[in-house]
Amino acid sequence: MADILALSKRAPFPAWDAAAADYAAYHRTPGNQACHLVGIPLIVLGLVRLTQFEVIAPAPLVAALWPVYLFWDLRLAAAMAALLAACAWLAGTMSMAAGTAVFAAGWVFQLVGHAVYEKKRAAFQNNLLHLLVGPAWILAKALRLKA
Repeated sequence: MADILALSKRAPFPAWDAAAADYAAYHRTPGNQACHLVGIPLIVLGLVRLTQFEVIAPAPLVAALWPVYLFWDLRLAAAMAALLAACAWLAGTMSMAAGTAVFAAGWVFQLVGHAVYEKKRAAFQNNLLHLLVGPAWILAKALRLKA
């Protein structure tokens, strides 16, 4: 555990508290947060389906990003692992077309949230790391973890 915490201080990305605070600055309105609460899980589910190739491995390739969450917060990493596992199970019941539709629908929610409610560009347009922060931020809020 101490090794993980020491390594996280040398990571090439900001600490979780800083990343979450920066992300939160782009998601202040309740309408935008509600859109993200729906949209981000849809994007994650769609992305899991689109990167899940039974020929290569039953786990989605997107799961390779999971160590980032481990660097940020152990409880958050455990929750993300459970979320990815649940998405992998559910995605296994979907066609590729359904995965694409779910992914696209999630982005519609994101865009509506920023255009209609927040009136501010999406956080990832300034920092691509926010594409990883978003799912964790929503999950942390849903589970009432410190975010």
